[in-house]
Amino acid sequence: MEQADLFHPRVFSDQEWAESYYKRNAKNIERVGKRFARILKDSGFKSGKILDAGCGFGAVAIQLAKTFPDAEIIGTDLGEPLLNLAQSLTEQAGCADQITLVKGDVKELDFETDAFDVVVNTFMAHIVDDPVAMFNEIERLATPGGKIMITDLRRIWLGLFVRKLKTAFTLEEAMTVVGKSEIRSGEYSKGPFWWDYMAGL
Repeated sequence: MEQADLFHPRVFSDQEWAESYYKRNAKNIERVGKRFARILKDSGFKSGKILDAGCGFGAVAIQLAKTFPDAEIIGTDLGEPLLNLAQSLTEQAGCADQITLVKGDVKELDFETDAFDVVVNTFMAHIVDDPVAMFNEIERLATPGGKIMITDLRRIWLGLFVRKLKTAFTLEEAMTVVGKSEIRSGEYSKGPFWWDYMAGL
């Protein structure tokens, strides 16, 4: 099954689309946030600076904030409607003082090199126009001993019925793309409909 073109914009700049995306995906992405928080906690992480590169409506950042109340979290996204939604949701969750939301391109962010102890990146690899550049930026921003956590949808046979899966990479394609970048050595794994790349954990 060949990879299909995206059926939605790369940047969610439409308020109605952003709200629809949130309604369809909130529970699944919240589960990813809880999974990432559990993995990070098991690695011994307790506090530090976390970047959610491509934070969307903030579900992962919120779960990380709840698990690590002493961490400083910054979420970035290019979609203003998603950032507005994230601001509202962080306030509802009581995490607004811990999470800073910034408009920014995951391929070129305005942060110092080695600025973050943890960089997370969820469901972005198949959406951005240059995932290699995004991975290089993640590498630049993570401290030398820092932790990198990446996950994305994985193209499998269910893509015949669930079109968003058809737009994703297979694990093998993801490995090829990651391998073209300068990102540090890590480990790949896969779930029922996703792939992970983790380094420093």
